[in-house]
Amino acid sequence: MITMSVARIAEALQSDFRTAAGQLRQTGRRFKTASQHYLAAADLLDSWAASVGQVRPELLVVYHELMSGADDQERHVELLRQIAFKGAARTATDYVCAYISDRTGGPR
Repeated sequence: MITMSVARIAEALQSDFRTAAGQLRQTGRRFKTASQHYLAAADLLDSWAASVGQVRPELLVVYHELMSGADDQERHVELLRQIAFKGAARTATDYVCAYISDRTGGPR
């Protein structure tokens, strides 16, 4: 059951990407030895934030429906970092598809 509009889901996802990017930049500044890696991941998250508007509404709805509890939120944060550091997703759509796959046990 959808509890938010698609626009609000997109805004929340975009905010998550931007927040995670900011946190990675702060961490990168603290750990100067790995800062370039953190900055690259943060830049990738910024590009995801910029591409949220291109995610198909039905994918946003499925993504939102899978975010039902605290465990889902924790997994979302963990997956954001993992995928950003690996550079495995180029767009917000790629990330949303990876999240859906992760939560449903589908193909990656």
